[in-house]
Amino acid sequence: MEKPINLEYFKAPMTKRTFAFLFDFICMAVVALGFFVAGRTIVENSGFYREAFDTYVRVSRDSCLYTYEETDDYLVTVTDYAKVTYAEDSSQRVSYLEDHFKTFYVEDPVSCFQNGEGADIYVSQKVGESAIKQADGSLYFALNAERVPEPIVSDETLCAFYDEAMTKALVYLSNNDAYVSATRTLNRTYNVAIIPVSIALSFFVFEFLVPLVFFRRGYQTLGMRTFRLGLLTAGAISPRFPRFFGRFAWMLVVEVLVSLVTFGIPLFFNVGMAFIQKDGQALHDYMTGVYMVDCADQSIYRSKEEYLQMQAKAEATQARPYLSTWKGDHLDPAPKKGEGSSIEDAGKTTYNHTEYDIEEPGQDGNSH
Repeated sequence: MEKPINLEYFKAPMTKRTFAFLFDFICMAVVALGFFVAGRTIVENSGFYREAFDTYVRVSRDSCLYTYEETDDYLVTVTDYAKVTYAEDSSQRVSYLEDHFKTFYVEDPVSCFQNGEGADIYVSQKVGESAIKQADGSLYFALNAERVPEPIVSDETLCAFYDEAMTKALVYLSNNDAYVSATRTLNRTYNVAIIPVSIALSFFVFEFLVPLVFFRRGYQTLGMRTFRLGLLTAGAISPRFPRFFGRFAWMLVVEVLVSLVTFGIPLFFNVGMAFIQKDGQALHDYMTGVYMVDCADQSIYRSKEEYLQMQAKAEATQARPYLSTWKGDHLDPAPKKGEGSSIEDAGKTTYNHTEYDIEEPGQDGNSH
């Protein structure tokens, strides 16, 4: 049986892995932003998006709960608009907001209420058991002799009532089917299409294309290449494409896309596992039988055959006769036969870590 060849690799230091990750993350974030801007430009000029956006703007404006800034193409709630426009005049601010809320509840311009119940709902927000109250529990309004709510606090204090009333009014606005449909279309366009696709495309570029095209030996990302890290199988060779693709697919689906809808739970588990595992394997490495190692002092080979060829080439180079040695300002002649060589063997350093057996060509073992 042929004696296995032992190669020694350092486990990738966590500091290097962290810096490599941050380097890749910044690069991916910049490219993802570019994809997002491009995707947004394309989608916002599409027919279905423009129709949904126009419906959303029309219903919002007609409700009197929003005002539309045409110069900036931007909707803003009347409460936010009043804070800026009437910042120095609380009385005008209150009058402006009261007119808009009355229009929404009493006139019901976008049909959010049935049988004129909007007026009663607005009154109940001012007085009664379900009324909006101040922080100390007191009311902002009281019924006068005609049973009409009147403010019993200063205009400056009354502004807080309309801020909270806006939250309740937006809930009732969702009774409008056209508004709900348009809002759903706009949200899905961004949250389900543009944002995830931008992140996935950027991830594909830096975690798949760059290692596959430029740094296939060890399948290094830009960050891994910069900090001299690489990927190995348990047999101490560079992973082959099927294993690399499986690792990428696991990262993309579980640790990126699933993390987007689970508040990053798989991502946190992945990082924690890298700290706990003896070999420093993250979740995607563990699932695909791959190890991240420090390759600053040891090359990564694609097969045992390649390693043997490179060793033979190195030995042949060292064995070549030389004619002279340059020593600063003169040449020393080569030693005569039998006199020995001026080249000394370099001392070897012993490292205390796991040794990997190089695999035979065509194998992709899982033990080490």
